[in-house]
Amino acid sequence: MLTNGEILAGRFVVERQIAQGGMGSVYRVQDMKLRNKIWAVKEILNVQVGDQTFLEEVRILTDLSHPYIPKVVDYFEPNEEKKAYVVMEFIQGRNLQELYQERGWGVPLEKTIKYMIQLCDVLAYLHEQPKPIVFRDLKPTNVMVDEYDNLKLIDFGIARNFKQGQLTDTIALGTIAFASPEQMENKQTDVRSDLYSLGATLYYLLSGGKYFFQLQQTTGSILHTISNELNVIVRQLLEANPDQRIPSARVLKQRLEQVPIVDQTVNKSAPDPTIHLSFRQVGHTVSLSPQDKVARMTEESYPTGRMDFTSQPHDVTQTIAAKEEANIEAKDEFKSYTVQATHRTPALVIYLLDISGSMSLEMDGQRRIDVVMNALSSAIKQMVFRSTKGSRISSRYRLAILTYSDQVYDILGGIRSIDEFAQTGTLPSLSPMKFTDTAKAFEYAEKLLEAELPHMQDCPAPLICHMTDGAHTGADPEPIVKRIMQMSVPDGNVLVENIFISDSILNQPIENVKTWKGVTADTVFNHDVANKLRNMSSVLPESYRDMMTESSYALKAGAFMLLPGTSAELVSLGFQMSAATPVMKY
Repeated sequence: MLTNGEILAGRFVVERQIAQGGMGSVYRVQDMKLRNKIWAVKEILNVQVGDQTFLEEVRILTDLSHPYIPKVVDYFEPNEEKKAYVVMEFIQGRNLQELYQERGWGVPLEKTIKYMIQLCDVLAYLHEQPKPIVFRDLKPTNVMVDEYDNLKLIDFGIARNFKQGQLTDTIALGTIAFASPEQMENKQTDVRSDLYSLGATLYYLLSGGKYFFQLQQTTGSILHTISNELNVIVRQLLEANPDQRIPSARVLKQRLEQVPIVDQTVNKSAPDPTIHLSFRQVGHTVSLSPQDKVARMTEESYPTGRMDFTSQPHDVTQTIAAKEEANIEAKDEFKSYTVQATHRTPALVIYLLDISGSMSLEMDGQRRIDVVMNALSSAIKQMVFRSTKGSRISSRYRLAILTYSDQVYDILGGIRSIDEFAQTGTLPSLSPMKFTDTAKAFEYAEKLLEAELPHMQDCPAPLICHMTDGAHTGADPEPIVKRIMQMSVPDGNVLVENIFISDSILNQPIENVKTWKGVTADTVFNHDVANKLRNMSSVLPESYRDMMTESSYALKAGAFMLLPGTSAELVSLGFQMSAATPVMKY
């Protein structure tokens, strides 16, 4: 894994990680040779020298030239650590998954059709090459929307040339929710397989984040707000038999251009958090959620034979139970910060981590930055544990992790659900930098919250956990934090917690963390930054204090969410506090 500030090939300075998957990571880098021009570098893991898969991807990409495909400008073959790198055009924007979620699935139908037409353009270009290229992994997270509102098709990791007459592909790859039946059955894929995936993507966007699983349910039962013409197109794209699908991307584009725009927005209904699917002939079960693109199978291998997908019918009693589970009651005696985190009402925690210079100093035999990352890792594991029932992880928490110096680095590339993070996420190795702009970090968090709060009205109040090691060198963050603390959902105002890592901020050291009463209004500090941070900290809610009491801490009623991080144990307490949102007990 590349670290912030690392220089690749003596030329490319790593700014931050922008994406991570099972095969590697993608980083934003500056090109020192070309006046700090920004590129994206894809790091691919476990690549053998001369690996044909890697060389095939690079060869495909370098031969392509299309406005909706990122241009590859350089690559580095596998090194001794079996890591290979591809340097390509950096796309400033978001993927379709993020865009539609941020807008509450209320994207105008006209814009959705525009995106699909652009996908037709790029697929037609790929499919009409002298040796047709089948993309094989078309899905919302592999389609970026750039700053000019145009698409870019990314991640050609499993693209391949179509070989006429071949009965099967070498291996079955693709994301189960969007892959064609022939792809999942390890049969030969061709250009019509990509059209199926486009249809599954279109269905997903039009239905507000629901997956389509072929052979049982008609599209009309879900897509009841769209025109009959568009419904017919989606239905034909999702035919199980490739011969019955729309035959080409070019024909599909012509038909989409003729679709009447009756409704101005796609179906805004929120996606079902989890859809259970049954492989009925073999009895295996898959669990998927709109935020979790990875299928979790109850057996290690895929079942043989035809896969028949069905979604379990929605029970009205589930809706009633959801209201009870969320503990949302419109009563006068409603108490703040008591809404419980469930997979229908997940808690949002935004971590802001100062990585300025003094984070390289030692604490309890470790670098401060390592103490912080260990504590954060433990807190996330606690969230996973509190979200797990049996072998299944529910989306009870959602996370964003922002590190900052004089710039802000979005480690996860947006907000991620805890189940998605548990399956695909790892925390990066961080290198401390020189300056720190706390105001810029809180401004970034404020923008995240502005986008999220309209969709969190039934959820616990969000929390920002800020870890800092000293005074800011940019603008004053306090006015921004005060604005954030006025933002609210029915459960209460946004909570702000601060962990101040320093040698000492109290007149007396804390001898026993378990019996410490916490920072209160009359606590005397010997550090001006600590006084300022207290002004920027929320009072610890009683529901959070109850959770901490269960963990054998003795924090006093009315204590502030401010921790003097003078030891690894206190830093750990701070991150445990951030994970103490009330949760519905199973």
